[in-house]
Amino acid sequence: MRSIRFSLTICFLALLALSLGSASLMAYRSASRNLEGRLSIQKELAQTTYKDRCRDEENRLDDSLLFQAQTLARLVQFHVDWGKLKHLELHALGMLTSPANPGAFVQAPVWALQSTRGFAFDLFRRATPSIRFDPAELLTRLDGQVAEFFQIDTAWNASYKSNSLEAMTMPVNMATFAPDDVLHWEYEELQLNQNLKVRRVILKASRFLLGPTLPTPQRNRFSGSNRNGERGGDRVESPSPRPSNTNTDSSFRPAIFIQCAYDIAKRDNLFASLAQQRDEDILTFANEHKKNLEEFRDMLAAINMITFLAGGGICFWLVRLGLSPLDVLTSSVSRINEKDFSLDISESKLPGELKPIASRLALTLDQLKKAFEREKQATADISHELRTPLSAMLATLDLALRKSRTVEEYREMLEDCRENCVNMRKDVERLLALARLDAGADPFKPEIFDLSQLAADCVKMITPLANSKGISMHISCEPTLEINSDPGKLKEILVNLLHNAVQYNKTGGNVFLRLAPRPGSMVIEVEDDGIGIEESKKNKIFERFFRADSSRTHGDSTNCGLGLAIVKGYAELLGAGLEVTSQPDHGSTFKLVLVTPMNHQVLTETVV
Repeated sequence: MRSIRFSLTICFLALLALSLGSASLMAYRSASRNLEGRLSIQKELAQTTYKDRCRDEENRLDDSLLFQAQTLARLVQFHVDWGKLKHLELHALGMLTSPANPGAFVQAPVWALQSTRGFAFDLFRRATPSIRFDPAELLTRLDGQVAEFFQIDTAWNASYKSNSLEAMTMPVNMATFAPDDVLHWEYEELQLNQNLKVRRVILKASRFLLGPTLPTPQRNRFSGSNRNGERGGDRVESPSPRPSNTNTDSSFRPAIFIQCAYDIAKRDNLFASLAQQRDEDILTFANEHKKNLEEFRDMLAAINMITFLAGGGICFWLVRLGLSPLDVLTSSVSRINEKDFSLDISESKLPGELKPIASRLALTLDQLKKAFEREKQATADISHELRTPLSAMLATLDLALRKSRTVEEYREMLEDCRENCVNMRKDVERLLALARLDAGADPFKPEIFDLSQLAADCVKMITPLANSKGISMHISCEPTLEINSDPGKLKEILVNLLHNAVQYNKTGGNVFLRLAPRPGSMVIEVEDDGIGIEESKKNKIFERFFRADSSRTHGDSTNCGLGLAIVKGYAELLGAGLEVTSQPDHGSTFKLVLVTPMNHQVLTETVV
């Protein structure tokens, strides 16, 4: 078996490792959850940032489109062919000369209609105005702008397109704009062809904001609204110098619709780069999360290792300190020898858990000391008991050999020798019986028998001795008492108790043997009215070689003090209780309670 110190140290270390492991696992899981929550927040923040940047970029592109459209609105020029309008003055003359013309009946209505100035003005103004730009100024002002395509349309069907549109056209529904809108813009996406999709702004600029008649303040304010719910706003710009056209009347400045557009793939590429940046940020956050978790795990491992080593040393020291009283107790026990059975230790130095052990050990040592003393005394008593009959036999034999004697004298001497041998054999048998009890070589052998008959046989065995001393034997029992027990050992008990009752009785005294069945048990009592037993000797009568009357003035010389020791040993083997009550000069009663089932009938008998 392993030492207590080693076992306790292992248990403490296992408990420490389990505690550290559990605490570390909980801390690791908590940190992992916190970092995962932080990573989730960072991902949401990156996604929100991505959306905001996309919205900002789209707004920036839209603002650039609007700014470019406003720039075109300031740069646009109208040209009117006044030569065509002068033909209006000839209409009256044509009408006067039409009768002389052979086709006067056809030309006259036409000349009459054309002579109406309002109709002619509307007819010609749809054909005469055209849109023009100063190429140098247009190149300067539009250089680096976001719009790749632009188109300008007027309510008089005049149109101007950038070279990048080529054969493509950006249609505009002018009817969707309110006539009273002075300045208005809208954003939308348009599929120009199968492979090209653009984002455009449509800006309507009123004719009252165009041309040289427009006043030239320090700042021009353009305000607009968005009927589709998209962004609109105010922009304050410094006016650029415009070439004066004295030949241009403000009535020939119609409202224009300016469209500026860029390839939406440009915006998508920008969004893709922003998405890539977002993914890179998220990956960076994830790597940081993983790195922080690994660092925390390594830190926990280092802390656990240091704590485990320190705790192991502390546990070993605490176990050694806690078991130091055992070392003191061990040192005290090691000083015990066959000459000194005292436990040299102060209980005040021992902890409460060891005090009962020390007390029990001291009691055991005291009992062991007494047992050694009894063994020594027993050895002396055995030597004495065996030496006495041997000395008597030797003396008898020496006396017989000194001279010739008659046959009767030799017979008498041989009978004395035989009696001494019988006594020696009885003592040896009793010693062997006790030795078998001590060694456990005399087992319990139960069988069913009649206790009444066994008791009667025991009384008959003791009756000759009782008759020689004038003592009356009395037995009270049922005719049949069948019990399940060991008859041999029970007979030895009864014979020894009856022998002692006769041995330590007075002349003319009485001995009573009573068998009283009880539910589940049998009570056997042996009572005498002899010399009794002193109170101080009642606890010693069952010790080996102890005699209540050491002077041996009562009884015979064959008693060596082993009978009651055998009775006690057999009673314990049978599981029976043994009690004794006695008063000096009033007799003694030995009570044996045998636990066993039985069948019985009452009978009282007296044997004299």
